[in-house]
Amino acid sequence: MSGKDEHINVTLNYQNGQLPAVDLRIPIKISIHQLIKEVNKIFGVENMTHKYQIKVKNKGILLDENQILKNYPVTNGDIIEILEEATHDKD
Repeated sequence: MSGKDEHINVTLNYQNGQLPAVDLRIPIKISIHQLIKEVNKIFGVENMTHKYQIKVKNKGILLDENQILKNYPVTNGDIIEILEEATHDKD
């Protein structure tokens, strides 16, 4: 894979609208969990006690935290949305 194919340009939205839509260049060799962790860190979103998924809005694809982005047809210009669901772990 050539260097130009290792990143894609997407528009990112958060489900709850806590941040405005933002255009990002992201690596494709990354798990959904790691991508969301990094994006949350960059934008100061603190709560990582949730289960996250990414929805590719214009393609109807839903990606779980343990999936790798490059294994799915997510490409330049796609609109992705971070979805979160509270976890209910009992300790």
